[in-house]
Amino acid sequence: MRVVVTGGTGKAGQWVVRSLADAGHEVVNFDVATRPELELPGEFCRVDLTDAGKVYDALFQFRPEAVCHLAANPAPSGQAQIDVFGNNVLSAYNLMQAAGDAGVSRFVYASSEMATGLLTDGVVPARIPFDEGERHASPNAYALSKYLSEVIADSLAVRFPQTAWVGLRINNVIPPDEYGKFAAEWDDPSRNQANFWSYIDARDVGTAYRAALEGTSSGHEVCLIAAADTRAKRGLRDLMAEYYDGYDRFADDYEDPRSAFDCHRMRELFGWTPSHSWRDAGVS
Repeated sequence: MRVVVTGGTGKAGQWVVRSLADAGHEVVNFDVATRPELELPGEFCRVDLTDAGKVYDALFQFRPEAVCHLAANPAPSGQAQIDVFGNNVLSAYNLMQAAGDAGVSRFVYASSEMATGLLTDGVVPARIPFDEGERHASPNAYALSKYLSEVIADSLAVRFPQTAWVGLRINNVIPPDEYGKFAAEWDDPSRNQANFWSYIDARDVGTAYRAALEGTSSGHEVCLIAAADTRAKRGLRDLMAEYYDGYDRFADDYEDPRSAFDCHRMRELFGWTPSHSWRDAGVS
């Protein structure tokens, strides 16, 4: 299958490119810059996704059967919120509409854990683990841009019913060579409390995209993806109680070190489960 991957030179995108190429797919990377040192398989095409004309030109030049969208302004803070919001929403809409017009069969895109609104100060889940039904309003421009990508996909699934749309609410992506930084958090767990001490290995992002791409869903589906465990040495029950005002709303069958994010929908729809954990990487 010929697949366009946007943002294929990014922290997660490069692992999507590798995973798809390893599975025998023909990959074309749409990005704004190359990174020759990565030695990624497939072709490269420079595309500014905020320019609809360039998106249509590139997509109809390569005529892919499927699209995996990861390109985005990834910074939730530290820059003008309008830049983050405008880039992400316009890029998503341009690419989704062009893909629908091009007759793409499957469109898998990067939503975010932040689309849940749970990474907002003072907001906690009704229960842990929580699933895709948990949603809160968020004032964060990045979180809003990612949630709106889901709204856009809802609408374009009506306009383009021949295309299957899958949104992946991706957790905090950690490349395999960055597990060492977890140790610095163990003495001060507040450094990573915002997403309830969760993460996902970048390699598992690659396999999740492949599973969704090769799946047989229809319409529009949204799935959480995260590592099976937390990134903390202490138990999540203990951490939630300390850092979230005595929080104790856990499912009866919850056991540490299970993640707060319930990814059962991804497993049920596409047979995907995470394969990697920092606990197997010799981090101490």
